[in-house]
Amino acid sequence: MSNSPASAPHRQKAGTRYLVDVLRSEAELERIADDWNRLSETAEFPNAFSTYGWFCAWYRRHAQEHRPGHFLPHVLVLKEGDRIAGLSPFVQRIASHAGLPVRRLEFVTHHADYNDLVTGDDAAGHAQAIAAFLAQTSDTWDVLHLRDLRDLGAGVGPIEQALAGAGLFSRIALEKEGCPFLAMDGDAASLMTRLSAHERRTLRRRRERAADEGLRIRILEHPEEEPGLLERMKALDWQKHLHKQLPTFLGNYPEVFQSLFDCLGPRGWLYVALLESGGKAIAFQFGFRCGNRLWDYAKAYDRAYSRFAPGTLLLPDLLNYAFQHGFKEYDFLRGEETYKTVWNSGLHRRFRVLIWNRNYTSRMRKFFYHDIGPSIRRILRRES
Repeated sequence: MSNSPASAPHRQKAGTRYLVDVLRSEAELERIADDWNRLSETAEFPNAFSTYGWFCAWYRRHAQEHRPGHFLPHVLVLKEGDRIAGLSPFVQRIASHAGLPVRRLEFVTHHADYNDLVTGDDAAGHAQAIAAFLAQTSDTWDVLHLRDLRDLGAGVGPIEQALAGAGLFSRIALEKEGCPFLAMDGDAASLMTRLSAHERRTLRRRRERAADEGLRIRILEHPEEEPGLLERMKALDWQKHLHKQLPTFLGNYPEVFQSLFDCLGPRGWLYVALLESGGKAIAFQFGFRCGNRLWDYAKAYDRAYSRFAPGTLLLPDLLNYAFQHGFKEYDFLRGEETYKTVWNSGLHRRFRVLIWNRNYTSRMRKFFYHDIGPSIRRILRRES
């Protein structure tokens, strides 16, 4: 990692048993890499989108898109004695809204389907410490906009209580899209019974035709060890871009995915399901292994093989893999498309939190950023 300039870190007791530091340079983050990895890998609900490797990969990319000093780490580290007990992986982005600069704290990228306020083993205590620290350092930020926070079972109550107790204002709303998931209570054959008879017959016939034509499926637990794999995946993603007129994802962020392969692959966070004909890649699905959950993140396929519906073709093998390896849940992640909802057992909900403080500048910037800013942008788009 490069060594960017750092301002003097704040350190506060935060009114709890935790001491809170804010780290604002890559060099400081490097020094806690082992602790960050430990917290991520021992969490009750592991989250690939909250790992050190994910944060660094996206931070480096997005920092290149901003003016110097306008996109910096703002990682809050909670210490109990000499032990790092938790952290909140924020960045500070300085942006202009209605002509006013806004110092906004947020998560590192919108490409994460789930975010967590704190990675650690004391959710309520950590939330109180983070809220108290934010209140004590309110002169250093204007608003926090935290998107895609996952509900781990307690809802938003602990966060609301912590913010109110610290004297901070907040507005909380559900994200529009849920994340369909499938409880792994059987293998693919048993799980397919939730499909209609027509859907089962269609899938079975496609699998038979694929086998007759020599197509095979491999599930790679260490995709970083497969020579040339990322280049093959990028080529398939480019075909998806040409067909659907969507931005290419892997092609737009090649250095991000290379970093994920390099950092998260050896630590066991990744998988790639690959459909092949001979040595040619036909389709891929890239995802994450998060504790006892399998997350479906990105996929693409060769349009010349669309008759097989390659994405659907991969799913039974992935479900068998999940069942055989003790995964309790297959998560389709963000979006409620039909191909997901025909399988799902339910939806995981996510929410967003907007936070501001008592300072006049914070209240004014919250008003322009959140209350009237979207309306102004809609008017300008209509007139352009």
